[in-house]
Amino acid sequence: MKKKVHVIHHTHWDLEWYFTNNESFVQFAYHLDEVMDALEANQINHYLLDGQMSILDEYLQSFPEQKTRLKKLIQSRRLQIGPWYTQTDELIVSGESIIRNLHLGITLANDLGGYMAIGYLPDSFGQSQDMPKIYNGFGIRRAVFWRGLANEQLTDREFNWASEDGSLVQVANIKNGYFVGVNLIEENHYQALMATIEVGATSGELVLPVGGDQRYVDRNLRERIAKYNQHLSEYVLVESTYEAFFEALDEQKLQTVSGEFMTGSVSKIHRSIYSSRYDHKYMNDQLERRMIYQVEPLMVMAEKVGIPYKKGALDRIWKLLAKNQAHDSAGGCNSDRTNQIILERYTEADQLSQSLIDYLTRKIAESRVDVQENEWTVFNPLPWPIKKVVKVQVSVKSPSINITEGNTKIPMVQLKTVKEYNGSIRRNQKEQDKMNFYYIHTLLVEVNVPAFSFKTYQLEEQKVEIPVVEQREEINPQIENEYYQVKLADGKIQLFLKKRQLWLEDVFQFEDSGDEGDTYDYSPPYEDFITFHDFQDAKFQVIRNHLEEKLQLSGVWLIAKNLDERKEKQATQAIKYTFSLSLKKAVPRVECQLIIDNQAIDHRMRVHIKTPFANQHSFADTPFGMIKRAVVDPYLTDWRELGWKEEPTTIFPMLHYVNAHNQTGSMTVFTKGIKEYQFVGKKFRQIALTLFRSVGFLGRPDLLRRPGIASGNEFKYIPTPQSQLQKSLVFKFSLQWDKHFQPAQIEKSYLDYAVSLPNYQIQELNRFTNPLKYFVSNPLQEPVVQTFEMALVSQELVFRSLRKSTTLQGFDLRIFNPKKVSVSGGKLTFNQLVSYEWVDLKGIPTTSRKSGNPIDLGTFAPGEIKTIHII
Repeated sequence: MKKKVHVIHHTHWDLEWYFTNNESFVQFAYHLDEVMDALEANQINHYLLDGQMSILDEYLQSFPEQKTRLKKLIQSRRLQIGPWYTQTDELIVSGESIIRNLHLGITLANDLGGYMAIGYLPDSFGQSQDMPKIYNGFGIRRAVFWRGLANEQLTDREFNWASEDGSLVQVANIKNGYFVGVNLIEENHYQALMATIEVGATSGELVLPVGGDQRYVDRNLRERIAKYNQHLSEYVLVESTYEAFFEALDEQKLQTVSGEFMTGSVSKIHRSIYSSRYDHKYMNDQLERRMIYQVEPLMVMAEKVGIPYKKGALDRIWKLLAKNQAHDSAGGCNSDRTNQIILERYTEADQLSQSLIDYLTRKIAESRVDVQENEWTVFNPLPWPIKKVVKVQVSVKSPSINITEGNTKIPMVQLKTVKEYNGSIRRNQKEQDKMNFYYIHTLLVEVNVPAFSFKTYQLEEQKVEIPVVEQREEINPQIENEYYQVKLADGKIQLFLKKRQLWLEDVFQFEDSGDEGDTYDYSPPYEDFITFHDFQDAKFQVIRNHLEEKLQLSGVWLIAKNLDERKEKQATQAIKYTFSLSLKKAVPRVECQLIIDNQAIDHRMRVHIKTPFANQHSFADTPFGMIKRAVVDPYLTDWRELGWKEEPTTIFPMLHYVNAHNQTGSMTVFTKGIKEYQFVGKKFRQIALTLFRSVGFLGRPDLLRRPGIASGNEFKYIPTPQSQLQKSLVFKFSLQWDKHFQPAQIEKSYLDYAVSLPNYQIQELNRFTNPLKYFVSNPLQEPVVQTFEMALVSQELVFRSLRKSTTLQGFDLRIFNPKKVSVSGGKLTFNQLVSYEWVDLKGIPTTSRKSGNPIDLGTFAPGEIKTIHII
């Protein structure tokens, strides 16, 4: 019986890369016409449009008259689209971003006639362990990918991929790349091509993808298929689809594997791309946090009090982010022109998202009953009560204030005061009216806000001026709170863990090394010069008050200016730095901020953070879980002999934290925008966070860590001077010591660290607190009495998102179990009786509707995601 070769005619359409999205769009505007012409003329039977909808979305915005024509081809299943909006990265964007991406893609595809229910990611740089459960949540049971699977892990081309919760997808792995079938068109090596695609096949059903990057329609496909069939006696080639291929596999018994796929055994995986264009990764991280943990919950809260829910505004922002989260765009392996457009999209998303917060907080605050001047409202968009110290600015007529709740004074520190003028500005400042001056106070305030609600405080003006807390030099550079003591001794930071009664010496050390890699990969220079930096000559300042103690160090580090200096073992480039360590009242974290002025090129900077014990494994968060990784790769010494595409250095991605723990305790490092780590040093006692990489080319050939041709474009050096990041850079991270490793509590601590509380002051002195403040605004016709209150009570479950349902009336709350074992005991409490049902990730009910308060959340399988719909 002949083996059946499923010829999949497709294109891989990068949204942007070394070309811009605009240039790609023009090409696509004509390409899609050719595709439709070929299908309608019956020159080809099927065509796969790369599994993503963003390119179609842009096309139809410019050519809406083509919608009817497209729908006919899509509904007939000849033109296959979706399910993605863009070809997402899976490792350094959040799980909720991945879900939003699929929501956008499926919604758009359904409007055109339906989507390909296959998790199609042919070029993403590694596969997350959580994808099977995300796919299953959307009813997707099949997946196709190329990169990351190692021969040493599995040689089968088809297999079942499982998540720890029992989710399963049937996978077709394109081990030879989505472009392997181009040889069908361009060469006559009949048996050789069949031998290539047959390696690892589990049955007589074979896959031959015919397409490539921005490839034109192969109008001679049938002619070439016929020619191959004439010369092959054991195979029959047919025009087909991935859906047909999987249908033919249904009865095939396949191996089952689990985990992530991040190995460069058979394809480049770019296991250090997570630190390229750090500035973009920081913005993406900031915007994800704002959208998921501020904007979306605030919009639910606002709708509960009568403010319309603007889904279109959310979709507009998520589309901007999804475009920036496509695998190349998220990685930063692009031309400078493309990266500039990515930055512009981030800027647009930043302005839109912040404006939504500004509008909603003001509208709710100004619509409360009996609104009074100088009331200050703080919002808690998270489903548990929050007590924390926040930093805010308020505007009042007096030089000092108190903050009260009823008759109770709230703990507060006045950090800074600036006198401002709000009258008509004059050329001669002496002519300005003395009655039109006011004060902007920067404060630290300890607030206590109920779950998913808000609280209003009163600003009481004081005529007596209170001294502002000032930075001052001290003989003793030391700070402490209930959990830690931090001090500077002999230029090194020492950290005392009070609960363990243990000193860690030289806990922060900064490493600078050369980087002769490119925007895809770090690679050490052929001749390197590595320098390590502490605070030997630093100036220090200490801030002390009853809410926070801060140690600030500033100075200059000398590093090699460029690769030429490294060859000469010279270090003449001054890097100005300011490193701040903060200990807040009752907060079990050491919060750190580093600001540097980078003027060197071709280098990598990391911070080494000491842990109290030797480590054999690291633990980091993934889109919907936690993963354990070995600190040494077993193939590190023989990867070249095995023919791997790149060195398996244990550089790994994370989303928000990396952890080390043993039976004596747990050390967690939280980050904001830093996405890469490695365990280093003697017995791997140090966590090295890659702060940034500074490189000047899209791709370079013959790297020490990645031999062979250049990535990106092998035929031309493409300079990327902006990827050298020669500018001021800010890095934020913190560390936390716990007695035990508790993933759910770590996730909650991360949100406490990373999510700020929106707030709004009732005042008319300062019309420029934000751009929207200048506009007038009517309060709601029905005054806001109270919000809908809701709290998640659980020590084991993680809150992930709260947003209005895309399919039903009401809203969806998503939670998951980050552990590798089943957990139970969670509940949701409300201030009223509610109706609820469980739904999948598409928002489709999976249970009947019930009523209750509280709601018992039941048992969660290991790593399980659940979404509850509440009315």
